[in-house]
Amino acid sequence: MKRWTDEEVEELRRIFHTMTAKQLAERFGTTEMAIHQKCYKLGLKKGYDHARIRLSREDRLWLQLNFPHMSNEICAMKLGVSLRTVVRLARWYGFNKTPQFMKECQAHTAKRAKESHLRNGTYPAKGWYSPNLRKGEKYQFKPMERNG
Repeated sequence: MKRWTDEEVEELRRIFHTMTAKQLAERFGTTEMAIHQKCYKLGLKKGYDHARIRLSREDRLWLQLNFPHMSNEICAMKLGVSLRTVVRLARWYGFNKTPQFMKECQAHTAKRAKESHLRNGTYPAKGWYSPNLRKGEKYQFKPMERNG
């Protein structure tokens, strides 16, 4: 059984909403069940799911200001959470990427795809055009001939 010091209790109260029970257990050198019990005894359990990470007020403000124009990977590294957690939190708080950021990402992706196709000798990509058609012309299948 772990003896909690006053400093550990204060730290637990401070970082309670920023980590999962598993992460808290690793940090304090105890089990997940011990974390759940200690939180319950301290009155921290109400309305909180330890399976989900919550952000501090400062981190939430940082995410609100930077998520719209920054890649999810950079946000995840800055906040110290997984990529999936960043996406989940952004949806929870209603944050969206700016149209300009999305347009730049699409242009960058298209450029990288073209470079890759040129390198691999598959540019333009298969199915992009048919060499038998003139550009702009509509194509119709020929009507089937009926025998009989």
